[in-house]
Amino acid sequence: MGQLVELAPKVSQIRALADLYVINPDTPENSRQVRARSGISVPILLDPQYTGAKTYDLAGQGRPMGGLVGYAVIDAQGIVREQRVDIDFGSNARRILEALRRLP
Repeated sequence: MGQLVELAPKVSQIRALADLYVINPDTPENSRQVRARSGISVPILLDPQYTGAKTYDLAGQGRPMGGLVGYAVIDAQGIVREQRVDIDFGSNARRILEALRRLP
């Protein structure tokens, strides 16, 4: 959850360039709690089967996402332009913004 708090100040900049979603494998109640605690105003998509992690190749070490979190920058055609599995994805806001600015 700390990653979302860290990402929160950059959400408006990211949303100016792209749609932004949090994909969470937890229960709806847990997702509501995460949103409330983080203060982030981003849609949370529930993904208990890790479909998103598998689809965008964010699975690692035998478990979806390797037990970690990460991000993917996907263009309008559905092509993954950048992805990273990183427990500290919130600190990568600058990298996410740079990837979005490079999109065709």
